[in-house]
Amino acid sequence: MITTPNSLAEAEMTEKISNRFRILLAQKATREQRNIALKEVARETGIAWSTLNAWANNQVTRYDAPVIKALCEYFSCQVGDLIIFEHEE
Repeated sequence: MITTPNSLAEAEMTEKISNRFRILLAQKATREQRNIALKEVARETGIAWSTLNAWANNQVTRYDAPVIKALCEYFSCQVGDLIIFEHEE
């Protein structure tokens, strides 16, 4: 079956990939009873602050494996805890 541009556009409007970076960061901060700045996450993971800012604001358009790996290690989580596929109705 060939997908027409209209049906592809419709699919993009009803489904999206988002992340739980902010939630995981807040949970880690609560567990450790301290504030955690993006600057600290950048220092500990080697990920650029601008990249972390995009993750924090759910504006990621490209999911790079090394970034995902570093974040999963930092948060001690699995990929599915960090990235979610949402069906919007």
